Amino acid sequence: MISVAEAFADALTRDEFFALAARVFGVGRESLSEETAYGSIPEWDSVNHLRLVMETEKAFGVRYALDRIPSLKTLGDFLA
Repeated sequence: MISVAEAFADALTRDEFFALAARVFGVGRESLSEETAYGSIPEWDSVNHLRLVMETEKAFGVRYALDRIPSLKTLGDFLA
């Protein structure tokens, strides 16, 4: 298992993360940035929040601690 920071150290991987988030939320990639926050788009609800956590863990081989998941408030938080 690698750390989240290591997994998202390069720009290509970060771009892949945003593409994954766009698929989870069903929105265009161009509408997302590190500042996109939970609830700022209607598609980012509690169900899709958990889907994004699970899909990110699966795709990038990272694990978010259970107590950290509620503090993932922006897409940038997923990358740190």
